[in-house]
Amino acid sequence: MEEVTGAQLIAEALKAQKVEYMFGIVGVPVIEVAMAAQAEGIRYLGMRNEQAACYAASAIGYLTGRPGACLVVSGPGLIHALGGMANANSNCWPVVVIGGSSDQNQETSGAFQEFPQVEACRLYSKFSARPSSLEAIPSIIEKAVRTSMFGRPGACYVDIPGDMVNAKVERKDVRVVSCCPPPPVSLAYPGAIIDALSVLRAAKRPLVVIGKGAAYGRAEASLRDLVEVGGLPFLPTPMGKGVLPDKHPNCVAAARSRALLHADVILLFGARLNWILHFGLPPRFNPHVKIIQVDLCAEEMGNNVRPAAALLGDVNGIVTQVRWSQCVPLRYVVLMWSS
Repeated sequence: MEEVTGAQLIAEALKAQKVEYMFGIVGVPVIEVAMAAQAEGIRYLGMRNEQAACYAASAIGYLTGRPGACLVVSGPGLIHALGGMANANSNCWPVVVIGGSSDQNQETSGAFQEFPQVEACRLYSKFSARPSSLEAIPSIIEKAVRTSMFGRPGACYVDIPGDMVNAKVERKDVRVVSCCPPPPVSLAYPGAIIDALSVLRAAKRPLVVIGKGAAYGRAEASLRDLVEVGGLPFLPTPMGKGVLPDKHPNCVAAARSRALLHADVILLFGARLNWILHFGLPPRFNPHVKIIQVDLCAEEMGNNVRPAAALLGDVNGIVTQVRWSQCVPLRYVVLMWSS
């Protein structure tokens, strides 16, 4: 019977989930994990600090849409990575951190660099867990990768006890887990589209704000079409730059403050009303401004300012919905989106 180690299972599971890059600092007990990952064709990049490794893995996740892996040792190694995890979670970048930890039979005994890693990571991640057995490793890795990408992207943590790394199990006892698909594309509720169009058509000084969510959702073509056909001025946030070029004639970045203050309707595409946008409040915003909010995260709707229309779903898909719906009478929009 063929036997496989925990390190091999981790590497094979990451490869099965199409994780192509691993950043980290090797040491006890994860040296064999890095070696197994390279044997599987995963590109390993050694770093000088775990926080930098986690930032790099997060950046790969943001650029490719598939999380990078960050490999760290127990105790201080994991603690150093927490800053990168917190950054990834706040910025909505997918990343999977894999941390070695003390042996299972040494827990609470004062093991080498023992630290409550699973509990510590829960505050900075969407998912934090330790496999209960070698057989469970592929399922835990798949859930971590899937959770890091689905919904609002973020950080996930998988804890690997040192005694699991070199322990062996018969391959036939390990359940094969297929690759998780790309995140599903969801569209806004038809009634919300009608509300948004009603607000937009009554606007005298509309403004489109393009955020990081539009960049991550690859909404370049649909937003360009919406802005140009509708003749709408737009303002990119710092992380929304590049979705449409700054030199576009409809870009009002040079008059940012004036545009925000005088807009009577703002279409918020994947941008948060946080400090970057002055929380959407006076004196930087018109006190009577109406917000049409487009976001993938339901919990984001209504933060600081209650929207006149809340469009929940994929930014690119919703831009297409709004653009298409502009071309037909409202009564037909109701019938078509409801059918």
